[in-house]
Amino acid sequence: MDQHLFSALSLFVVLWLGGYAIYRLCNRGLAQNAKLQQLTRYMVASLVSSVPVAVSGASLQQPAVALAFVVSLLWAVTYPLAYHLTNRKTSPDYDHQMDVAFGIYLFGWTTGLMSLLPMLGWLWGVALLVLLLVPVLQWVYYFTCHAVIDASGMKMLQETHYNEIIEFLHSYSPLKVISVVAIVVVGSCLCVMVPVRWPMASSLSEYWQYAIVVAVVIFVSIYIWKPNHGVFGRTGIAQLFKVVKEYIRNNDTYIEQQQQRLASLTVSPQSSLPKPHTILMVIGESASRDFMSAFTPMEERTTPWLESLCADHKHCTIFPNAYSCDIQTVPTLEKALTEYNQYDGGQFYTSCSIVDVAHKLGYAVHWYSNQGHLGAADTPITLVANTSEVAKWTRQELNKPQYDETLIDFLDEVDPGVNNLVVLHLKGSHFNYENRFTEELRQWGEPGNHDQVTNYKNTIFYTDTVLSRAFDYCRKRLSLSAMVYFSDHADVPDRHRQPNFGGFRDTRIPLFVWLSDDYIAQRPHRAEAIKQNAQKYWTNDLAYDLMCGLFDVRSNHFKEENSIASTSYKYTRDMLTAMSGKVRIAEDNYDKPS
Repeated sequence: MDQHLFSALSLFVVLWLGGYAIYRLCNRGLAQNAKLQQLTRYMVASLVSSVPVAVSGASLQQPAVALAFVVSLLWAVTYPLAYHLTNRKTSPDYDHQMDVAFGIYLFGWTTGLMSLLPMLGWLWGVALLVLLLVPVLQWVYYFTCHAVIDASGMKMLQETHYNEIIEFLHSYSPLKVISVVAIVVVGSCLCVMVPVRWPMASSLSEYWQYAIVVAVVIFVSIYIWKPNHGVFGRTGIAQLFKVVKEYIRNNDTYIEQQQQRLASLTVSPQSSLPKPHTILMVIGESASRDFMSAFTPMEERTTPWLESLCADHKHCTIFPNAYSCDIQTVPTLEKALTEYNQYDGGQFYTSCSIVDVAHKLGYAVHWYSNQGHLGAADTPITLVANTSEVAKWTRQELNKPQYDETLIDFLDEVDPGVNNLVVLHLKGSHFNYENRFTEELRQWGEPGNHDQVTNYKNTIFYTDTVLSRAFDYCRKRLSLSAMVYFSDHADVPDRHRQPNFGGFRDTRIPLFVWLSDDYIAQRPHRAEAIKQNAQKYWTNDLAYDLMCGLFDVRSNHFKEENSIASTSYKYTRDMLTAMSGKVRIAEDNYDKPS
């Protein structure tokens, strides 16, 4: 047999059976007809994709062809294998067939183009580098987070502020970061240089040869890149991109439907409070009640102010059975800030918010945040915040920590002569912990100490101090009527943050409510309900209902039985969930941490 013909047949077999092996090894619960269907699909794909190499007389031994093969192989294997490694113990069936098909066709497409125009080496080098980066970054994500990237992870990456990226890099040793960067730079340069220094050696000379390769390139281009229905659009990573795109479009809908929501919202107060007064809602970040001495017996007093406040049982109530509804900020707060929750259905972009209700009651709403403002890439949190009369973010400077105490300065802007809802959104205990507190308030460990658990406890203590300052200011100058504090989610300081559910330690959050004498006198039924429900279980996607209860309203967008500030509160431990209903709170067998 002719050597070239043998090489072409070998390539066909490698693409076909290799692709099918990846499919069978990286998917579970496959039906027999699916197995046969993909065997046929990959045979056709391999036959078509072998043509450019076969007709041009090239071989896998050529560096440019070998590079194209590696890139195509990574596309075929990356998402299915990462998904399999993440879900093989929990999911009985999944079928990622298009990633393998795209990888096979990608080889035919790239080798076809390089054989037709080998002189455009720089162009092919850059194209292969771009294609290579997509699966490589997926593996970086997998080895960092120990899970395949999913919709939550992709949204998290999109919504991450540049300061958070820098802080994440600082969590690793400089030598490790420099080594990785060096490998990436050198690898990128080599990738680009391969088609330039060693272009694909093509023996195309006859018109029929050019015609065949051109036909293959045109067919494959249309088949894999066709919008909506092409093979690429059905790969795992492309599907995730579509989910995030839809997510952003829904956020735009929230803005478009704002007037319609407000027009449909009816709110009537059941009682009045002496005017003027202020209700303060503080949203924490990554705070775990497992590390708060007010909630959990522990050697260190991480929350001395809260302990002192709660010693006055008449005014302050802590809820030791509060949980977050998700383990990431955005999917949690899009529910916590609106009537959208896990239990009643609906969508964020059609739901009324705490700010909407406050406006209907005539409150001036001030929103002050130490979370990075994302500008054009608005998150649901930003969308809600921007409906306030005043919405401000602390200045985010590159590589410079911005401490939560900066938010206290904004309170000077609040008019004590009107009713106010003030929202403070803290940076709290967000990683990197050592950037979340001032050295003057360090309680444990030496300056420069990088122990995560120690520094996490310092962040909790620092937050306790910020809460005390906000409380004192509002009580003295703004006629504080009620204060609510809860965290978006918890964190596990002895483990790198994960985008997927890794246990209930990520969900055990603090919640406390403080009420003034005037509030208790005017709304005794609310004060009584809060005390009565102190030991009940709660998830923070019901924070909207808690605030509506504190406002003491009737509304067509408020269910009394959803509010832990109501004697009608209906939820029990067995009824509550997290992660969009996928995790039952009753499965947390936690009692007291050791």
